[in-house]
Amino acid sequence: MLGSTYRNKVIALGSLFTFLLGWHGAAVLVGKEIILPTPAVTFRCLFQLIISGGFWSHLAATLSRGLVGFALSYLVGLIVGLLSGLSRNFKAFFHLWLTLIRSTPTIALILLALIWFPSDYVTLFVTFLVVFPIITQNVTEGINQVDPDLKEMARLYQVPFQTVLHRMYLPAILPYLATGAAAGLGLTWKVMIAAEAIAYTRFGIGARMDTARTYLETPEVFAWTIVVIAISLFFDRILQRIIEKHLLFWE
Repeated sequence: MLGSTYRNKVIALGSLFTFLLGWHGAAVLVGKEIILPTPAVTFRCLFQLIISGGFWSHLAATLSRGLVGFALSYLVGLIVGLLSGLSRNFKAFFHLWLTLIRSTPTIALILLALIWFPSDYVTLFVTFLVVFPIITQNVTEGINQVDPDLKEMARLYQVPFQTVLHRMYLPAILPYLATGAAAGLGLTWKVMIAAEAIAYTRFGIGARMDTARTYLETPEVFAWTIVVIAISLFFDRILQRIIEKHLLFWE
């Protein structure tokens, strides 16, 4: 087990080194920092951003918006998903709504939100609408995977709904909740950055990236991109730990 873990880490480091080497080679080949900066230039720019006064304000703004938007979409998606899985009528009624939300392009949601809301609320609105259907669909599928015989037995023996929910439905939907959370959280940061860039919020990584693009500060765009990737990997790791802990609990 330890040997396998060590081997995976070595392979991951080798992959990262190959990527950085290819990035450096491509940058040298292009020979124009405004098009493709080298990794050294990018990380130097990243360091300068970190020690600057505004970095943490922009980082905190993006993190707070992203986590609030994800939490809201996760909570509402869980409730709607449970109702859809437990009631065929509710599922049929809400199916059109989910289809419309999923089919609407993200850029259209952002532009409409710019008309309807102040810029700071645009990011929350768009993140909610993009992530919410993912959570709802995963929860509904998890409910549908419960053995029909178990449902019938619980009905015949008049098992209290709280017990059925805790002992039968929650263990069934937990893997789907985990999958939905991983997909939704990863999508949250992508949507959040795009919404911040277009809405041009006062604080936020997306707004800073768009400003850097305007002034052709390509290394800064790359530097902020690394920050977003780091955020995504960090929360993905935390989520993985939480999922593993809860899976062991239910087992």
